[in-house]
Amino acid sequence: MKQLTILAMLILTTMALTAQARWQADVSISSMSLGAATIVKQPPILNNPKLPGNTNSGTTTPTNTSGSATSNLKCSITVHNENDDDAYGTTLIVTLPVEVSVVSMSAGGTTHTASTSTNYIAYITFDLGHMTVGQNSTVEFTFTKSQYVNKVGAFAYSASPDPNPTNNYKDATF
Repeated sequence: MKQLTILAMLILTTMALTAQARWQADVSISSMSLGAATIVKQPPILNNPKLPGNTNSGTTTPTNTSGSATSNLKCSITVHNENDDDAYGTTLIVTLPVEVSVVSMSAGGTTHTASTSTNYIAYITFDLGHMTVGQNSTVEFTFTKSQYVNKVGAFAYSASPDPNPTNNYKDATF
C-alpha cells in the first residue's frame, strides 16, 4: 500500500511539473486618436533648376505648408499584443458615424455598408493577421464628417484566447 501511495504521488508530481502554461495572447487597443484632417499644400516646382529639362535659372525651392482643416476627419488606431503568446488571425472592427464615406484607409481595410441601397459606410474591418508578442499594428483612415455625432468605436480580437477582453474596445468622439 505504501508503494502505491508513493507511485501515485510521483505520477501526480510529474504531471504537475510537465504541465504547460495556458496559451493566451492579450490583444488590446493601446491608443486611438480622432481629429480634423488637414491638407498639405505643395507649391508648384516649375522654377526648380534641378528638374530635368528645366531651362529656367530660378532657385525657387518647394516648401510644405499646412492647409486649413477640411470637412474630413482622420482616425488612427494602434492595436497591441501583450502577454506571452502570439495572436493569430487578429482583426480590428471599426464602427463609423452615421452617413459617412471613407476617403482613404490603410492597407488591409475593407469597408462594409449598412445596406445595399446606400453608399454610406457602416464599419471597416482591418485584417492585422499574425501579431507577435509586444507587436503594435497601427491603422489610419480618413472619412467625411457626419452631420450628427462623430463617434468612432473600435474592437480588436484574435483567434488566440484572450485573458483580458476588457481592453479590446476603445472609442473616440470629435
